[in-house]
Amino acid sequence: MARLGLADGLKAESLLDTGSRYFGLNDRLLASSRPEPSRIGHPAKSQFDQPVLEELLWNSAMKAPGIDFFMSVRATGVTQDSASVTIAVESATSESSTTEVLTAQWMIGADGGRSFVRDELGVDLVGSTQQERWIVIDLLNVVTEREPFAEFYGNGKRPYVLVPGIKGRLRLEHMLFDHEDPEVVIEPEHILELVHEVEPNAQPADIRRAVVYVAHQRVARSYRVGRAFLVGDAAHLMPPFSGQGLNAGLRDALNITWKLLDELRGVGGPQLLDTYHLERRRHGAKMVSISRRTGAVVMARGRLRAGSRDALFRLVSVIPAVHEYLARMRFITPPDYRNGVAVKPARQVDRRLAAWVGFALGQPRVSTPGGAESMLDDHLGDGWALLALGDRAATAPLRAEPYWTGLEARRVRVTRGGASTDEAGSVATLIDRDGMLALGDLTTPHWVVVRPDRYVAAVFTAATEQAVVEALKPFVDPELRSEAHGDDA
Repeated sequence: MARLGLADGLKAESLLDTGSRYFGLNDRLLASSRPEPSRIGHPAKSQFDQPVLEELLWNSAMKAPGIDFFMSVRATGVTQDSASVTIAVESATSESSTTEVLTAQWMIGADGGRSFVRDELGVDLVGSTQQERWIVIDLLNVVTEREPFAEFYGNGKRPYVLVPGIKGRLRLEHMLFDHEDPEVVIEPEHILELVHEVEPNAQPADIRRAVVYVAHQRVARSYRVGRAFLVGDAAHLMPPFSGQGLNAGLRDALNITWKLLDELRGVGGPQLLDTYHLERRRHGAKMVSISRRTGAVVMARGRLRAGSRDALFRLVSVIPAVHEYLARMRFITPPDYRNGVAVKPARQVDRRLAAWVGFALGQPRVSTPGGAESMLDDHLGDGWALLALGDRAATAPLRAEPYWTGLEARRVRVTRGGASTDEAGSVATLIDRDGMLALGDLTTPHWVVVRPDRYVAAVFTAATEQAVVEALKPFVDPELRSEAHGDDA
């Protein structure tokens, strides 16, 4: 969001730095969770209204150059060959319909849970569908003050979820009983029966939206077929209980877009695009599993099952390691891309830095030698970056200079406060104000290779640089661009 210029706008509409609470029988608190402070410069967990984000993204896309919008059309066919993918789209009026054919080098199917693209590609979904139906109710003009926690009530009768927002917004989710008609329960009088249990002053005009859904726990068998890719709900469907569906979709989009951009600019290696499936499907499947387990805890029905759940929670919570695991929400694990565009660190690499490979780079507050403060991302640009760590790292020569220059990797030296801040050629120097990346006792210069999505691809020393370059070439190789230009000539 920050790179799109939307972070501040979204934060202004979000309840920031939130947690989760889980209640059992008689609304007794079972667990209270709050994630550990984020290392990426933004709150670790926030609650926002999804339509607000969608509007921000839509308005940004409408203003962006180079995007053509086709409104009021539907896709009717997808075909592809070794060089392109073709989509047939149909636009209809009351009097006639016309079909147009669009051809591109690549296609991203982001068309939701009932994805037409997924069906056309012949990709099936693996998983199951839960039997329980839920109603989602979005309220406006709520005046009750609530603490910044999503609350899950597993009362053994009608489980429900309460998610407060800002500016008078509140989301409620209630499980429906088998005999309840989904067409009837979305009528205002029935909605208010549910709402008044937690918000007694709500009026029909305060109901912004109400919809009944059945949660799926499914993942596409493949995220890629030839020149077509699946992202978001087209690739994975998960229950809402851990709030990871939209997050996973945004991570999908960031992951595939930087890889397609590198492919289009001619530096994408033969294995680059295949890593989209490798990196994102495993994490998507993990988030589906976590969401399913969270839902199973909330949806326990009957006093016996709910009471057994409560007893188990109380029993395991006295174990310090389990308590910390739950309290810090460590069950929601970050993406791990070590099986994708990442190079296993050599033994010479400092083990603290080696642990960064495959994970998101921490983002400290930094300052220039002149004192201007900002976040690290503000200095890394939109592409690859090379961070120099250690007092002598900026001046030490790079043996594979043509590779890094061809990759257009931005060079940044990150140092601790009190160290030398002399500029070294074209390498900008930044002071790590949080002590997150600049390790004071790092005696050997190290370089951190940062991908365009701000995940760490590799860490190397002077002795291991060439090995890292050779390991990265199957994914990104500037020489491919030169070879292509030579062929064109």
